[in-house]
Amino acid sequence: MNQILANVEIELQKEKEHRFKYFFIFSLSILFLLSIFFGYIMYNSNLNQKTSRFLQYNYETMQLYASSNLYTNLEKNNSYTQKFIIGKIEIPTLKISYPIFSILDDETLKISPCIFHGKMPPEGGNLCIAGHNYNNNQFFSLIYQLKNGDDIVIYDNNNRKYTYSVFANYEVKTDDLSPISNISFKHELTLVTCNNFNNHRIIIKAKY
Repeated sequence: MNQILANVEIELQKEKEHRFKYFFIFSLSILFLLSIFFGYIMYNSNLNQKTSRFLQYNYETMQLYASSNLYTNLEKNNSYTQKFIIGKIEIPTLKISYPIFSILDDETLKISPCIFHGKMPPEGGNLCIAGHNYNNNQFFSLIYQLKNGDDIVIYDNNNRKYTYSVFANYEVKTDDLSPISNISFKHELTLVTCNNFNNHRIIIKAKY
């Protein structure tokens, strides 16, 4: 009888060891798949950043050689530049500089900030620019840190500089369009990005 009980205990122990082994292998598989998933996200994020830097380089090159044949060649060889780039945005406090696209859609928004309402200065009104929040890696992920008085600089394609001063920093729900429709100054700038933690919109208001 004792031998039978001993054999049963041995079998139970082996079964426990097998279960633990299977659970361990399963856990490792899940961690491996998650690592691949996050690696893929980071790869795409870095790829978008490289694309934006490439566009920024092209933009600056075009400004330098605007009167030469190189400007025409760059436009012909770069579909993004040819169709959409109308200036750039710089935020010195955050040490960021990006080209600005003249339209907003899923494809262009992945590459650089886009205008979705208003016109470039010196036209009056509310110039609204959206940029993805890539969690402190790219675009407008850090604009929540901006304070009243911080500068936001807009350059047009003639390299004219327009410096806006931040006067408001707040959040709204996704269906709140008041930051677009409400304007307090003749020349106003509105930056919009997502808060990835609560799905609200971060709004930065500036004027010049």
